[in-house]
Amino acid sequence: MAAKRLLDLPKDEQLNFFNSFDTVLCDVDGVLWLLIGQIIERSPDGILALRKLGKKFYFITNNSLTPMDLYLQKMKDFEIAKEEVIRPVVALTWYLKQLNFDQEIYVAGSTTIKKELSDAGFKVAYDEVSPVCEGNVPNLLKLLSDLRPNVKAVYIDFRFNIDFMILQKCIAYIMKNQALFIVGMLDPVVLFSEFHLIGAKKFAKIIEEITGVEPKLMSKGGKEFAQVLKDNLGPFDAKRTLFIGDSCVTDMPFATENGFQKLMPLTGLTREEDLKNWKFDERIKPDYVVDNVGDLSTIIANLDLNKL
Repeated sequence: MAAKRLLDLPKDEQLNFFNSFDTVLCDVDGVLWLLIGQIIERSPDGILALRKLGKKFYFITNNSLTPMDLYLQKMKDFEIAKEEVIRPVVALTWYLKQLNFDQEIYVAGSTTIKKELSDAGFKVAYDEVSPVCEGNVPNLLKLLSDLRPNVKAVYIDFRFNIDFMILQKCIAYIMKNQALFIVGMLDPVVLFSEFHLIGAKKFAKIIEEITGVEPKLMSKGGKEFAQVLKDNLGPFDAKRTLFIGDSCVTDMPFATENGFQKLMPLTGLTREEDLKNWKFDERIKPDYVVDNVGDLSTIIANLDLNKL
């Protein structure tokens, strides 16, 4: 079944759409702004129009790279509060607290992630891995044997300077310390302008294949992530929840698996031609499509909903 173009629907169907949900789970990158930091034109109008209808919002992103204060600064136009922003590192803190985890965490991720974990009261293993000279196998083995005994969790997320030794340390802690294996960002590729950057999923897959340990997933696509959302955001009816996202790889499968309604703006990873030449599972197709989240404001204004 083809996705419905919301702007082209009869008014009664548009009205039924807005009356069909109470909670909105909204992606950020590609929906509200681009990864390079540019707000997508008219996107604040759509979000604010939904807020005026009384819809409850949570903004769910796989991006833990941007510090929270910068997120909130960028989100001023959307009137977003800190408690509405759910990132992998936030889900990770919820998950670890539910486990009463009090050991050290080895983080293959950005300094932003390490700081947020420390600020949340967790012990982060700040051991910078020494470089190994090419061919110096004894030195390599010595460094890999020098493990911190209290590291009982390994967390991998997007990191610019990830390298062989960091991945080897992750593997060693999982295999020798029986550390939990937890992954944040699940994106295989991250698009910055015209550049295709390797996502954390690729590195996580290497670790999984070598250790034989399936990771706990703290971002869209993970059953653990879905569970901590339900445990920490309070009860909400999946059938009356709208998920807004631009990705056929992470957003639409996550929304489908959890029974959410699906709205896709064509401002991010997915374009009109992708919908016409659909190469994914038919079940994950969006229910509705808009060119821009700002179209929601236009439709709401045409229906005079904010005057009701």
